Amino acid sequence: MVSAGLFTGLSGLSGNLLTLYKIKQDGSFRDQQELLHEIRELEAGNAQQRDLRKESQAFRNRTHEATVGNFYEIERDWRQARIGIEVKAIQEKMDREISDSPFPYTNDDFYALVHDATRGGEIPALLVAPFVRDNLSGQENADGPHSFRVAIRRKWLQSSWSSDLVSLDGALKRPLTSTDVDIFHIQRALRDLPVILVYGEVQSNSRVWPALCAWNIVDSPEMRSVQVNFPPVILPEVNQQSLDQNSFLAFEDELGGSTAIVAGLIAEWFHLVKHGRIPRLHNLIPETLESERRVIAAGLAASFEVALERGRVDFVSARVGQASVYLDVGLRDQAVSAAHQALDATESGGTHVATQSVRRLAEIMQALGLSDEAYRARLALESAARRAILRNFGWGNR
Repeated sequence: MVSAGLFTGLSGLSGNLLTLYKIKQDGSFRDQQELLHEIRELEAGNAQQRDLRKESQAFRNRTHEATVGNFYEIERDWRQARIGIEVKAIQEKMDREISDSPFPYTNDDFYALVHDATRGGEIPALLVAPFVRDNLSGQENADGPHSFRVAIRRKWLQSSWSSDLVSLDGALKRPLTSTDVDIFHIQRALRDLPVILVYGEVQSNSRVWPALCAWNIVDSPEMRSVQVNFPPVILPEVNQQSLDQNSFLAFEDELGGSTAIVAGLIAEWFHLVKHGRIPRLHNLIPETLESERRVIAAGLAASFEVALERGRVDFVSARVGQASVYLDVGLRDQAVSAAHQALDATESGGTHVATQSVRRLAEIMQALGLSDEAYRARLALESAARRAILRNFGWGNR
């Protein structure tokens, strides 16, 4: 369809052509001049109308462009405002999480810190939280002084087994005032990393309730986490008239030593089950701590059961390891029982047995004064060595 403007232009042009044709026909000069004047007037009017139409269209175009530009600017301003609101909300959420959490990092930053320190979980992390005092407010607990943290850290660093864990002192900024919730927050942030956390509460400035929580130490459904609640211990007098500074420091040192031993025991479980390392903690503790060494030995013997369950060691090696630990601390009856189980399994020949385990079994039997059993163990060692050689040559288990 021809537009209205174009149709008007065509009609005007056709009229002009007809008029010119008329001039040529009648030959009147006067009429020609008048007609030419009318034509010029008509053309001027048509040109003015065209200019008006152009200006009108240009105005409409400018109005449309201004409307589009305004819409874009409004949309841009709205997007920027919305982004600013979302960023502010995220920042406020992060600030609240950091303010409420027991560590001064975001969850991701805290995980990255512990992940790097533990080489991706190849060694457990040791975290020590300042102890909570129930007679102080949350802010007063946060401000300090942070009780027992120094003693626990120093005792750990002075221990002969300090390399079994990575100490991250200062990773926790305040006591665990919301104990269970704070522990859950730490566990959720560190997820799959092996961690041993020491914390505690001071009740009425009179007694201390130490505790230890560990997780991801042993990959076992029955041992996802380990909780150790120490019995309460009485604080020395703290009023200024009777305060004995030396006795108070001695109390802190004793508390630090106890937590270092328990943390070391749990670390032994980790290194045996994950890396197959033979336990050594019971031999690193001073012999004067006889009762502590025996308790540790019982815990290490239990770790062999976990390692056996997880397939880290075979049955004979587990029983030989238990017998060796019991023998080291003077628990003869337990050592004899474990050694006999290992000997029976070795002689049965039902499974492949590591020759070093059988060799150690013969030494244990001899140390226990069981000459006949030691002789049987040496015969079993010869048989195990012979089977190992045959297997190496691909001749089967003969």
